[in-house]
Amino acid sequence: MDYKTKGIVLQTIKYSETSVIAKIFTEQLGLVSYMVNGVRSVKSPAKASMLQPLTLLDLEVTHRESKRLQRIKEFRRSHNYQSLPFDILKSTMAVFLLEVVTKSMREHDANIELFQFVWDNLCFLDETEKTNNDFHLQFLLHYAGYLGFAPHGNFSESTPYFDMQEGIFSAKESFSNTVLGKEDSRIISALLSVSTFENTTLKLNRGKRKEVLNNILKYYSLHLEGFSNLRSPDILEEVFG
Repeated sequence: MDYKTKGIVLQTIKYSETSVIAKIFTEQLGLVSYMVNGVRSVKSPAKASMLQPLTLLDLEVTHRESKRLQRIKEFRRSHNYQSLPFDILKSTMAVFLLEVVTKSMREHDANIELFQFVWDNLCFLDETEKTNNDFHLQFLLHYAGYLGFAPHGNFSESTPYFDMQEGIFSAKESFSNTVLGKEDSRIISALLSVSTFENTTLKLNRGKRKEVLNNILKYYSLHLEGFSNLRSPDILEEVFG
């Protein structure tokens, strides 16, 4: 069956001298692996560049449930990045988002709301004039909701501890390494209260931002099987300096 759909390139693997296998997160079909022939030939440099990770595409594809590798009939760039490839902080954040999405995605049916969230945030990151240093933290916490493990409740005098195992703000203090103290719980709640499309920063210092990121990644690892060993957080830390 033929489909027209938007897609976000997550990964491209060389298959032969002229072909690649591209993993693309599509709006209509979810995560799909496509065999793309001929794009690495000397006659198709533009086509190959459009299959780089993070590229936003308009696709015409043929999809057969019995096939492990699907086929792309036509593809074209849907959004031309203006600043993201040239701004070191934006590009590093985008690579981090890409790694998180790739690690958390499984080949399954479409989730249009999740797709639109990722698409819109990549476009926003590219188009915003001033990059919010907490953008990636806000993205992670809101993205968790689309994956099915949104933090519930909020920080208050009666619920000042975030229990990462249960995903709730709790009244119970604990020495467990899955229950955050008051200050870290307050920061998680504050990040949750702000949309990723608002340029509002908590003005965290380098050490605290790293600690908060590690806490959120631990939260992910508690709720997503196989979510570990990310490489891009170390690069983010270097960029933040």
